[in-house]
Amino acid sequence: MARCTTSPARILTAFLAASAVTGCARPADEPPVSEGLRPINGTELYVKQMGAGNPIVVVHGGPVLEHGYLLPHLRPLAQSHELIFYDQRLSGRSAGHVDSSTVHLATFVEDIEALRVSLGLDRIVLMGHSWGGLLAMEYAIRHGDHLTSLVLLDPMPPSAALWQREESILATRVTAEDSLDLAALRATEAFANRDPHAVEQALLISFRPQFHDRARIRDLHLYVPQDYGERSRQFAHMMGDLMSFDLLDSLAAVRVPTLIVYGSDEPAAEVSGAALAARLLRARLVTIDAAGHFPFIEQPEAFLAAVRAFLDESDADH
Repeated sequence: MARCTTSPARILTAFLAASAVTGCARPADEPPVSEGLRPINGTELYVKQMGAGNPIVVVHGGPVLEHGYLLPHLRPLAQSHELIFYDQRLSGRSAGHVDSSTVHLATFVEDIEALRVSLGLDRIVLMGHSWGGLLAMEYAIRHGDHLTSLVLLDPMPPSAALWQREESILATRVTAEDSLDLAALRATEAFANRDPHAVEQALLISFRPQFHDRARIRDLHLYVPQDYGERSRQFAHMMGDLMSFDLLDSLAAVRVPTLIVYGSDEPAAEVSGAALAARLLRARLVTIDAAGHFPFIEQPEAFLAAVRAFLDESDADH
């Protein structure tokens, strides 16, 4: 475990997806960390807690990824809040096998509620990135009375139709070099055998179009577990849900303050951002210049300033 950051978040690469593990020494000024497996909603989820203050439950992207790629960029928030990271079912250090009947959007959402109850929390800030943003939206619709606020970081669109439009835009950003590099990698024996390093390299190539500055892909360090193929195979039971979801009308039920953050190069900033903000009655929409799907990597200062300002106001209201 030689790296301090990990994975990204996008659906189309979900079946290559990986989990990530951080293993860096904690500097003396960082808050202590509590971590381990917890029995949650019929499975075991890996949970990591740090900091003190109003709790923020962080929902990572993916699917089949894990919390680690967010950890180094959100860690400064632990100076004022308790950060609660968890790996979703089938993800990261969580249990690698579940009953196939539980691999549905509704179950992933109820995992968040079960985690809240397990930790003895009353109301929480819920923060979701990418695919995690979709889960956070659905949680807010179903369990909004347990939220103080909602933070959506480059969230997956609230409908399958909008998602398909965004993916079409991303497809136009794939360069000839990207295609050649990926084809060469897929032709290797290592990739055919799903060698973790080969899969890691495929993921890095796949995420290049989601950066404003492609050189920043170097800051996206991936760890691929040996059983990523089996986890991804199980997650395939989710695909029926992902072809037909539509939360747009239901979002009017969400009454908590909501921050929506996009990188300026994120397709959602022009495709679904306005529609999402319009349906959330107390939404604030922030676009961060010179960033793509990972503004916390490309523009960390602007990202933290926007999130902290929102949290300060939300905390003051409660």
